[in-house]
Amino acid sequence: MQITEDRISHIAHKIYDKLYNDDLADFPDERRALDCIKGSIEGFFSVMGQVDQAVRDKLASYSQAKVPGSREWEILYQKFYQEELSRRKW
Repeated sequence: MQITEDRISHIAHKIYDKLYNDDLADFPDERRALDCIKGSIEGFFSVMGQVDQAVRDKLASYSQAKVPGSREWEILYQKFYQEELSRRKW
């Protein structure tokens, strides 16, 4: 899944604001805190993209091709997705 830098920045600011406004965390350096939050978001989407690609590759390797979007494809996708997450300990 591709996510733009603007969207990541928006999400990071929302997280930062929520943590700060609810007195859940104090940040001595706002810029550094935002950079850490952005890095975490980017890491998350990177791993999810790798998992998605691994599952799609596995589905594409079947001798009888499954039609993307079909009920059978969706069921297998969800099954393999969960297996891949478990394998990566997510």
